[in-house]
Amino acid sequence: MQRKISYPILILAIFLFFWVNLPQKMVDGLRFLTLLPFVRPPIEGKSNKITALEIENNRLRAQMYQAYEWLHWNQKICEDREILQGTDVRPFLKKRAEYLRALVEKELLSVPATVIFRDPSLWSSTLWVNVGQETNQALQENVIAKNSPVLADGVLVGVVDCVGKKQSRIRLITDSGLRPAVRVARGASQNRELARLLQAVFRQIEKREDLFSSIVEKECCEKNLADLQQKLETEWEDGYLAKGEIHGSSTSFWRSRSPLLKGIGFNYEYADDEGPSRGLSSSVPIIKEGDLLVTSGLDGVFPVGLSVGTVLQVLPLKRGSFAYDISVRPLVSHLNDLQTVFILPPMEKVSTPSE
Repeated sequence: MQRKISYPILILAIFLFFWVNLPQKMVDGLRFLTLLPFVRPPIEGKSNKITALEIENNRLRAQMYQAYEWLHWNQKICEDREILQGTDVRPFLKKRAEYLRALVEKELLSVPATVIFRDPSLWSSTLWVNVGQETNQALQENVIAKNSPVLADGVLVGVVDCVGKKQSRIRLITDSGLRPAVRVARGASQNRELARLLQAVFRQIEKREDLFSSIVEKECCEKNLADLQQKLETEWEDGYLAKGEIHGSSTSFWRSRSPLLKGIGFNYEYADDEGPSRGLSSSVPIIKEGDLLVTSGLDGVFPVGLSVGTVLQVLPLKRGSFAYDISVRPLVSHLNDLQTVFILPPMEKVSTPSE
C-alpha cells in the first residue's frame, strides 16, 4: 500500500533546509528584525540636542583623561632619563608616541550608549543599546558599525553585532562565538590596570567612615594604598609574552554568577616586535596566574592593547601539546548588570596611522 505524502511535513523540511543554508548576513538580518519589536526604544521627549550634548560631554571628558595620561607618560620619561642615557631612545619614544596617538583617537571617537534590552535566554551572549545609524548621522562619523569594539570602564566587554536605525545589538565576550585574540601583558600595563582599581577603592574608602574604628586607622589604610599605587607607577617598561585567544561559554537563562572565560592555544613560538620566541619551559614563564590579558590585534577586529581579563588558572599541559589552556576572569565585574557602555570605531578607523 502506497503511503501518502504529508505535505505539511514536506513543507517544513524544505523550509528548514533553506533556513540552514541561508547566508550568515541574511540570518543576522532576520534575527535583527525578529527581535526589534521587543526592544525598548529610546525614551521619547529626549531631544536630539540633549543627546548630542551628552555625547560631546563624554568625548570632552575622555579628552581630558587622555591629556592627563599623556602628561603622566612624559613625566615618567623625564624621571627615567638616567636609565635611558647612553642608549638610542628614538625607537622607544616613537613607539610610545604611536601608542598614545592611537589611544587618544580611539577614546575621542567613542560614543556612550545605554543598555535598553537584554533577553533572559541570551543573557550572557547579547544585549541591545540605544544608538544606531541616526547617531552616526548626528556625529557625521561612522563610529557605530559591525565589529565596533565595546568598552565598559575602559575594559573590553564585546563588539557591535548588528546596527539598526535607533538601536544596536552587542555581542558580549562571554558568548562562545566571540573569540578575541589576546596576549599576556606584564609590567606597565599590568600595573596601570591595578592602579586603576586601587583608585576606585580609594574613592570609595574616602566616603566610608563607618568602615574604620578611628581616624588613625582610616589614615593608615589610605597611606598603604597610596604607597602601593606609587610603587606601581615606578615601573614603566611593558613586557608582552604568550599569545592565544579566549571565548565565553554562552551561559543562558538569566545571570551567571561567575562569567568566566576560557583561553586556548597560548604560546610564544614566533618572534614579533615585542621580543624573541620563547619555549614553554623558558626561565621566565610565558603565562602565569594573575597575568593581565590585552588584545593583540591579530584577529583583525579589536585594536591592540585593550584590557580584557586576568589569568585565573593555567591548566596542565596535555601530552604532546605545544600550548596552554587557561581560565580567565573578565576585568569588568558587573557584566551581568551593565548600564552604560562606550562604542569605539571599527578597527580600520582606529589603527595607528601609517607614516
